Amino acid sequence: MTLQQILARAVGDDAILNGSHVVDFTDDGSKVTAILEDGRIFEGDLLVGADGIWSKVRKTLFGHSDATYSGYTCYTGIADFVPPDIDTVGYRVFLGHKQYFVSSDVGAGKMQWYAFHKEEAGGTDPENGKKKRLLEIFDGWCDNVIDLVNATDEEAILRRDIYDRPPTINWGKGRVTLLGDSVHAMQPNLGQGGCMAIEDGYQLAVELENAWQESVKTGTPMDIVSSLRRYEKERRVRVAVIHGLARMAAIMATTYRPYLGVGLGPLSFLTKLRIPHPGRVGGRFFIKYGMPAMLSWVLGGNSSKLEGRPLSCRLSDKAHDELYRWFDDDDALEQAMGGEWYLFATSEANNNSLQQPIRLIRDEQRSLSVGSRSDANDSASSLSLPFPQISERHATITCKNKAFYLTDLGSEHGTWITDNEGRRYRVPPNFPVRFHPSDVIEFGSDKKAMFRVKVLNTLPYESARSGKQQGLQQEQVLQAA
Repeated sequence: MTLQQILARAVGDDAILNGSHVVDFTDDGSKVTAILEDGRIFEGDLLVGADGIWSKVRKTLFGHSDATYSGYTCYTGIADFVPPDIDTVGYRVFLGHKQYFVSSDVGAGKMQWYAFHKEEAGGTDPENGKKKRLLEIFDGWCDNVIDLVNATDEEAILRRDIYDRPPTINWGKGRVTLLGDSVHAMQPNLGQGGCMAIEDGYQLAVELENAWQESVKTGTPMDIVSSLRRYEKERRVRVAVIHGLARMAAIMATTYRPYLGVGLGPLSFLTKLRIPHPGRVGGRFFIKYGMPAMLSWVLGGNSSKLEGRPLSCRLSDKAHDELYRWFDDDDALEQAMGGEWYLFATSEANNNSLQQPIRLIRDEQRSLSVGSRSDANDSASSLSLPFPQISERHATITCKNKAFYLTDLGSEHGTWITDNEGRRYRVPPNFPVRFHPSDVIEFGSDKKAMFRVKVLNTLPYESARSGKQQGLQQEQVLQAA
């Protein structure tokens, strides 16, 4: 059951009128009269404008004002996809120059993602062209991003330009007030837009309850107007700070540069030197020292006013501690992956005989032999690649301490690895070299036997969508010890 369903049941179906857009209202000091789009009229003690960033209640209160375009459009979707490290990492942010990508576990084997790209507002895509454009925009990004986009149905991808509204001093007048996006719509970079609306609702309920209790105690009419102003006062500063943090997060994400020279036009040649950009150092400093304190305050909500809750909350101890370890130790994050390792033939190989993914099994007692001929004594542990530049005994793949290693057996044309930063190097003969997810392995140099390393929790999305029975799908995967 969703949170929306829980709240709707608590309120009652008779209190919810869908399709009831407020187009105007009047406040005579003792009651508020709301006029709906279909001409119906309702009266009440107060009116709360929670009608979103394009709020008509706000416009009637304070006149027209334009929302602020962030400079970014956002594609979003939900995919049936389970990352291999789902038990350890539930939320990811991938940074790039003038674009970034966010993914989040939403349960039930599904991942929700957001792809941000800097461009003018009002852009559109051709019919059934959203996924194609996303794959062009994020071409060359890591498999975590590409696989998630590929696993999403075209009709499940939505696009919208990102706007926000800076919070104002005045939230309401008389018996009318605003709540949520209608008064403080913020960018989604901290995931706090809906959270702030829920906090608004809680604070509003607190102030109205206090006013009711005071009315009962003194025997005087309930002071609606004063309770609305107290609600606005309590929320104003906190919302403004988090709104600013959301904007700052967008700036930090979209100005990211991994190396000196990125985005510098004539000086872009500096990227070849792989000199880390100073912003990377500053970013790590903030994440290590500033982010924990910020998250504790942001996620803490109004905890000081909620009975039975701690005064602050933060990420779980496991995630809190592991975050710093992952910054210093890439192996720790890689070892947190619980999925299966695969070799996928790359598009450059363009050979139908290599289209079946090869699964590597973590068995330290066995190895995978790669050569031009299958090992007659152990065909289940050998990979035959009948190409001109593949030696009869070309290479082996072994597993040790949950990591995989590639050893070239003195082949004539060599074995090559290209890492996720695009660096290509030849594997020295008879010396095991560790490879990682997203690396590309080449047997020979003619690009006929190229494989990308992937770690997946489920069968590849192309196989999963083939419409065949599960048993048939599994037959498509070559298993090698």
